[in-house]
Amino acid sequence: MAIAVFDIGKTNLKLSLVENGEIRQTVSAPDRAVAGGLYPHIDVDGIWSFLMRGLRDLTRQARIGDIVVVAHGAAGALVDAAGALALPVLDYEMPIEGSGYDDVASPFTETFSPPMAGGLNLGRQIYWQATTFPDQFAHVRYILPYAQYWSYRLSGVASSEVTSLGCHTGLWQPAAGDFSGFVDRMGWRHLFAPLRKAEDVLGPVLPEICAATGLPADCRVRVGIHDSSASFLRHRLSRTTPFAVASTGTWVVCMAAGAPVDGLPENSCLANVDVLGKPVPVCTFMGGREYAGLTNGAAALRPALADAAAVIADGDMLVPPVGKFGGPFAGKGTHATLPRRAGENAARASLYLALMTDYCLDLIKAQGPVVIEGSLTGNELYLGALAALRAPAELLVSEDATGTVSGAAQLAGEKMTPLSRPVPAIDLPLGTYRQKWREALPA
Repeated sequence: MAIAVFDIGKTNLKLSLVENGEIRQTVSAPDRAVAGGLYPHIDVDGIWSFLMRGLRDLTRQARIGDIVVVAHGAAGALVDAAGALALPVLDYEMPIEGSGYDDVASPFTETFSPPMAGGLNLGRQIYWQATTFPDQFAHVRYILPYAQYWSYRLSGVASSEVTSLGCHTGLWQPAAGDFSGFVDRMGWRHLFAPLRKAEDVLGPVLPEICAATGLPADCRVRVGIHDSSASFLRHRLSRTTPFAVASTGTWVVCMAAGAPVDGLPENSCLANVDVLGKPVPVCTFMGGREYAGLTNGAAALRPALADAAAVIADGDMLVPPVGKFGGPFAGKGTHATLPRRAGENAARASLYLALMTDYCLDLIKAQGPVVIEGSLTGNELYLGALAALRAPAELLVSEDATGTVSGAAQLAGEKMTPLSRPVPAIDLPLGTYRQKWREALPA
């Protein structure tokens, strides 16, 4: 029996067929927000159409026995008693920082969720929706984390899950394993569906979906999981601590297994919750989006070592923040840099990503080997520079560029052994470059 993994990212949608330990096929499409309506929102109808088309295609190739949904953690669905959306699913890039949420939110020491830009805190989203549209919010039956919303659409069974609740939402207390005081102050606890494990079976796919896609009637729908937690999972199950994982895509998400959450820098870091319910120190920045912007959309450009040498020799560096989602450095960056030809421009951006990843790993006190997964695994300059910056710790690059898919497939019992290769450090004078970069960082 095969497994379908539905991976919902901020930038792309992916539906993968996993069978016998291998990803046999992946279909993808852009994930675009809708500007109209009450506010900028996620195109759930377009996503559903993509999912139905993809499942029809994949069922022609294999008998699918399980569906696992993976999704980013900065969205949630407000569902009424009939299963329809009471309000559109908000696009987290909408600026709602002045909503009053910070006055009622639980402190960082309780949730390990720092105040984040736009709607990156799911609690901020829901607070804004509840206070701005009270009539519509009065009809909410369930507040569903994003992955669990799509599992609900497939199975008709509502659930909550700890990796989705415990990722910078402000809704969860990682140490206590319970909802935050903010949830209780708002009187929302009863709106959350029963807590289930990510691997639990909610039930079979709804009959009408089987009829539309060709899925077998006994195809199971799993609860689902937060995306970076899925990337982390297979390493958590197969490696000894300490180690770190950097999951790269629209965001670079650095996670440190075996590191303490006590003493995490407030407003710079956060804690995710793994499938075992344990808090994991995390530091993020919007590396994939920033790289595309810094290279004028030429994200596939792979700079040469000579390009990096020229940038370092000039002392030319990108100092964060370089965008409105600055990770540890909030605000919109205005740092000016020298104009460079395309290869050197890409080299400067790649060095910036390596410096930022290294800095984030230091903030979360990462120890041991570092595993890189996701879209940046093809950028050899980024990898080689990071290997030099992290030495003597070993840097490994995953030979599977879709760690979220492999991690999610394990929830359905698939054996997905993480394969990786060591990365040699580049031979460039990065020590002085890093020192000057860190001295230039904003407070």
